[in-house]
Amino acid sequence: MKTLDDVRRLLGDLDPARDLVPADERRRAADLARILATDRAPSAGRRVLPRRRFVLAAGAAALALAAGVVTLEAVREPQPVWAVTPAMLTYGPASTTERADVRLRRLAEVAAAQPAPPRPAGTVEHLESANWFLNSSISGGRTTSAVVPQQWRSWRTDDDAGRMVRKELPPVFRSDADRKEWQRRGGRVDSSRETTDYAAGEFTPGWPGPVPTDVATLREWLDAGSPPEEPVQYLEDVAHLTGVRLLNPAQRATVLRLLADLPGITVTGTVTDRAGRAGEAYSITSDAHGLPAQYTVIVDPDSGVPLGYEEVLTTTAGRLNVTIPAVITYRTYLVAEYAPWPG
Repeated sequence: MKTLDDVRRLLGDLDPARDLVPADERRRAADLARILATDRAPSAGRRVLPRRRFVLAAGAAALALAAGVVTLEAVREPQPVWAVTPAMLTYGPASTTERADVRLRRLAEVAAAQPAPPRPAGTVEHLESANWFLNSSISGGRTTSAVVPQQWRSWRTDDDAGRMVRKELPPVFRSDADRKEWQRRGGRVDSSRETTDYAAGEFTPGWPGPVPTDVATLREWLDAGSPPEEPVQYLEDVAHLTGVRLLNPAQRATVLRLLADLPGITVTGTVTDRAGRAGEAYSITSDAHGLPAQYTVIVDPDSGVPLGYEEVLTTTAGRLNVTIPAVITYRTYLVAEYAPWPG
């Protein structure tokens, strides 16, 4: 039982826009390269924060993360080799003295006033994002971690059929020893690409039909019959929703109003996101999922468009071999548009 308790303390439940479409494929590649380049440097700098949904396998201490796997074979005192994590974002002073809830409602009005995206005949929702997830394994008293950069591209039809293409770039390690240990345990060290097609109703299960434009209805819709135990879950749900659904102006405004209602949400400050765009950041700090963490959304102040989402461990990493503070998840939303179904 002590092992299971250690696992729960180790990870917490860490279960990412519309008009920001890069001009062309060259711009998209440059955006992704710039974002991923920051992953190569050890983190230094400011607080920002994290989350995940963990599943504890019965009998075996195995934890499945949203974008990777942490397995626990035997826990002894760790001899850490510190894992590389993305550079911290730098937050400047807030652009306003308004409280977070007041400012988010003002941004909701900005979002609602934006023009609806054009939809040519025969097109579907198309989204792209750059993401980063920390994958770790703990065995024989040693934690081995790999940075796993991912590019997501998705297409979704009105009846919730769709296609998701996940491209994983080569994992990044802090040391050769970590790379070799990762390979010894069966981890891959090259690029991979996975394409998944979904039948009608399967692309976003539990979230059927249009995204609601009323806050109370949106909250119930996100709950999918299972209300979250902590308010931070809504922030995480919104982060995931923004990465897989094209939100129109009214829907984006409703999402911002829902965030404004969350207890504990604060203004983090102004920031340049990982794609070089100016934004305002809003965060909730919580240990609801096991480890103290800050969960942050970044919003374009001129349009109300969500730009990104980050999770950062703030005070302790449990048995994870990362230095605090440490970014353990980020999502950067690059494309949200209507486009033809891919050939």
